[in-house]
Amino acid sequence: MRPLAFIDLETTGLDPERHEILEIGVIRVHGDTLEEIERADVRVRPERLDKADPRALALNGYSEKGWRDASSLTEALGRIAALFEGATLAGHNVWFDRAFLDAGWRRTGVTPPEMDHHVLDTATLAWPLVAAGLVESVSLAPVCERLGIDGSEPHRALSDAERSLALARCLLPEASLLTRVRSLEADERAVVETIVARIDAGRRDYGPWRTDDARSYPAEALAEVLDALNYCAAELVRLHRANKAAGMRTRRVYVCHPFADDPEGNAERVREICRALSESGFLPIAPHVYLPHFLDEKTERERALSLCLELVETCDELRVYGGRVTAGMRREIEHAERRGIPVRFAEEVA
Repeated sequence: MRPLAFIDLETTGLDPERHEILEIGVIRVHGDTLEEIERADVRVRPERLDKADPRALALNGYSEKGWRDASSLTEALGRIAALFEGATLAGHNVWFDRAFLDAGWRRTGVTPPEMDHHVLDTATLAWPLVAAGLVESVSLAPVCERLGIDGSEPHRALSDAERSLALARCLLPEASLLTRVRSLEADERAVVETIVARIDAGRRDYGPWRTDDARSYPAEALAEVLDALNYCAAELVRLHRANKAAGMRTRRVYVCHPFADDPEGNAERVREICRALSESGFLPIAPHVYLPHFLDEKTERERALSLCLELVETCDELRVYGGRVTAGMRREIEHAERRGIPVRFAEEVA
């Protein structure tokens, strides 16, 4: 595999035809292991400061004293050429750096080294973080902060090249995992997606999964459990496909909530719960909303409860709200449990 040359440039502005390179940081690494081979850090003496963007100079910390011993652009490009030879250029928003390098080679007449025409852009690797809502942009600083990568010395060429290399070390294994998933057969991929979806659901219900709970099991037993999970996921996929083929109905959720102590207030709270469930794609089953219109809670309580239990049997899940369980709710819960209907305790809708 070709080596990678992670690069970052600091410049006097954003236009490669008008502005100049101030600093070049390059780290050449092995293409497969990302282990460092060689690095270089070169400050470049600008020749057209009158065309520089003052904001860029301030951002990059330019000063005459700091650049007193800087190299000419020709010297700088000659010093770093060997690090690019035969490599694939890599970096964060690396096409920006590539455009300035190309302009520099044209301006100086220096023959560019033989490089792969492809690039590795760590900003592109970071895009799934934006899509998942974990960061607001693919800019280097927020992505590094999210991944716990040291952000010291920003807008220093070698420091930013180091950070883009660190990003690649974090994100390339994830990209490799995605490639492995994509290479699976359709049924295998569906099983993996089902397991991942269940992990997401578990995180929402119980919090992040942890491996430091101090429990210990034989490795063989754990391997068998994983195999069982695959079979379970495969069965869920099969059932989903069967239901979809048959015109799968909306999942029904029975709303188990106190009623008698505050009929009017509780009915209003149940309506809010039903609205939230409906917006989440469920069909709420809530007898509190309509049974009181034709049954008297005081004189026909058993009749009402009997109808509630029948409705429980039609549902895919029973959710308990209200922060307490009344005697009537207890009967609904026990009825669901006897029939194998999942029972879940949920937070009251605000």
